[in-house]
Amino acid sequence: MRKFIIFLCLISFTSSVKAQIDSVLANQLQNVLDESISKGNNGVSAYVLMPKGQFWNGTAGVGKQNIPITDTTVFHGASITKFNIAILMMLLVEDDLIDLDQSWNDYVSLNVDFDTSITVRQLLNHTSGIADYLEVPTSEADITSDFNHFYNPQYILENIVSGVPNFSAGTDFKYSNSNYVLVGLIIEAITGNPVHTELRNRIWNPLGMSHTYFGAYETYTEPTSGVWWDFGSGLTDYSDMPKTSMLSYAYGAGNIISCPTDLGLLLNALLSSQLLNTQSLNEMLTFVPESYNSWTAGYGLGIHNQYGQSDDRVIGHDGYYTNLSDMFHSMNYDFTLVTMSNTLTDWFGIFNPMYDVLSNYFMTTEVIEFDKKIDLTVYPNPTTSKFNITCAQIITEIEIDDMIGRVIYQANPNDKQTSITIDKDGLYLVTVKSEQGSTTSKLIVKN
Repeated sequence: MRKFIIFLCLISFTSSVKAQIDSVLANQLQNVLDESISKGNNGVSAYVLMPKGQFWNGTAGVGKQNIPITDTTVFHGASITKFNIAILMMLLVEDDLIDLDQSWNDYVSLNVDFDTSITVRQLLNHTSGIADYLEVPTSEADITSDFNHFYNPQYILENIVSGVPNFSAGTDFKYSNSNYVLVGLIIEAITGNPVHTELRNRIWNPLGMSHTYFGAYETYTEPTSGVWWDFGSGLTDYSDMPKTSMLSYAYGAGNIISCPTDLGLLLNALLSSQLLNTQSLNEMLTFVPESYNSWTAGYGLGIHNQYGQSDDRVIGHDGYYTNLSDMFHSMNYDFTLVTMSNTLTDWFGIFNPMYDVLSNYFMTTEVIEFDKKIDLTVYPNPTTSKFNITCAQIITEIEIDDMIGRVIYQANPNDKQTSITIDKDGLYLVTVKSEQGSTTSKLIVKN
């Protein structure tokens, strides 16, 4: 894992790089956004960060008051809030302020019937069994009956969440927003500060996330995306309504306000070890076995695999509440993609076609262009398993790593060419050394 993190730091997340992506690729990505407007989205925004630091921002459509969406228009990030909260919790663990395997009841006192054996870790990975308050039949009426109403998180847990658990703590997995409302209160209890203060001081300000806010608790002046959502009576434009009830109702679980660029910075900062140490990152990426049977396709501590993606490990978090948001990093191709829409339409309806454009690019153009720049030939690339390496100099050493830093092949051919077979699909780093130096190339194995 450490080698993988160093690799990302070197080629993926250099904040000073301002290069734009290939113009053909940019047009293809923009076409996806433009087509999404014709399919029912009112306003959309996206951000792409490429492996060598190139980036792209794209927008289409309009937001609140018919104002065109821009790069800094802010959207409701929905459950991407959980990703932020989980990172914050791991920072507190690193500061020895909390133990993930202690009971929630050791940190806060509430008038609830929750099992006191439930640990903080079980809240973060949704194995607590606590019922989801957003699934209560009255939740939609609670939100829409008075848009100015402010919901206190203690009130939510004590009066809306059912005391009947879905299962005994630690025995199964079920995604529940209630878990992160409780985590938010734990953070406040152990720090003595509001959650948004800790998020801003420990994460958002250091990363330069200047368009990110804790909705209903912080004010902001950027143009907003608006809300076209279905709270039970059909798709409705709520853009001109106050957002207090919507956002306070989602405290800690779905109330973040942000834009794609900020969220892309956050995900990349996590994966490049700018925020957490290796142990903490590994904790977040330890996925609950039972969670692979759900829509999360594997859930850790506030982070999950992209649902429906089998050929690539695509990790991050999505959001599905008042706005649609998808924030993921491709481990095979090493790009980050964030998409946000202000309209309730198809789940992953923008992310998936944009992912397809990017993965196709890496399967063709990107690999060819990369290999032309080095005194090394790796062919065929992509390959189904067997490939050849030729070099102008005598090859003294070959090392092949997968994208989490594991060495899967190592040899000393002492020749100018060699043939190797890798049976498992994926993206690999092929490092070839000679007396003149060393170079690394990407190899795609795909059956």
